[in-house]
Amino acid sequence: MILKKILSLPRYAFKNKYLRAYLCKNIMMTILILLWFFVQTLTSNVVKVQDGDTIELKMVFKDPMAKSRAGKNLRIRLAHVDCPEKGQAFFKNAKQFTINACVGKTVKIIHSYEFDRYGRLIGEVVLPNGKILNEELVKNGLAIHFKKYSSSYNYAKLEIDARVKK
Repeated sequence: MILKKILSLPRYAFKNKYLRAYLCKNIMMTILILLWFFVQTLTSNVVKVQDGDTIELKMVFKDPMAKSRAGKNLRIRLAHVDCPEKGQAFFKNAKQFTINACVGKTVKIIHSYEFDRYGRLIGEVVLPNGKILNEELVKNGLAIHFKKYSSSYNYAKLEIDARVKK
């Protein structure tokens, strides 16, 4: 947005073209640094699936942010989605889909270093084939967009599309 405004300013607004290029370059670098700071990634093997929207990685996490999970395998709570809980309809289907998609495979987790009240890291799971598990669950009608904690337009649209397709 800021970069767009700078680029749209008339050429005479800057003393010379070098100043304009310098400002654009610095703004782009600042944006990239901020993105790197707020969006982190990690890679590990999936060893267990708790339910459709919680997986466990083969990675011991000792950070106090993980609360009671500190020193144990890292659990990931899938961001933006909510799967049926044990005892609800389609619980087994959602859990089996998640098992088939990622157990025993190396996945990449995109997160912003945010934990839930149970000490699970909240993030999106990128499968080895490049697809995002969170999106695949919603597309297949096995999860809903968790509007209470997510305002993502993409997940809302995926949920609507899945309902229409049903």
